[in-house]
Amino acid sequence: MLTESKKLNIAIILLIIFYAIEIFVGILYASIGFMPYHQIKPSLDPDWKEFIMFLVRYNGFLFIHNGVMGLYILYVGFQKKEKWAWVFVLLSGGLTLFPLMGLFIMVNWGFQAPVPNLIIGMIPWIVALGISYKEFFGE
Repeated sequence: MLTESKKLNIAIILLIIFYAIEIFVGILYASIGFMPYHQIKPSLDPDWKEFIMFLVRYNGFLFIHNGVMGLYILYVGFQKKEKWAWVFVLLSGGLTLFPLMGLFIMVNWGFQAPVPNLIIGMIPWIVALGISYKEFFGE
């Protein structure tokens, strides 16, 4: 799966790590649901608790889907330096992670969101896109 370009190889490895983490977190969210940081205020309406539980599990399945599709795109197009694959990686990560981080920061449902973990998890994605940009779009 690796290419002749060292930068592209590093980007592919970072994206494999990113998508593997995304799949792992997705499996946790989809199977377990609430994490310790999802503990809800006791005063919150029970209907909201059920809705939040649904959203956590739903996000788990979205993470699994995004991770699997990302790995597939790495194999099909990214390693061949197809521009659409780079754009897919940019949009799939950005449209998944930034709204989620904004939701964690702006909405207070009574739990402490793992924003630092989310930011750390975004680092491989950001670095991979940064170092591979010239490989796809020239100088």
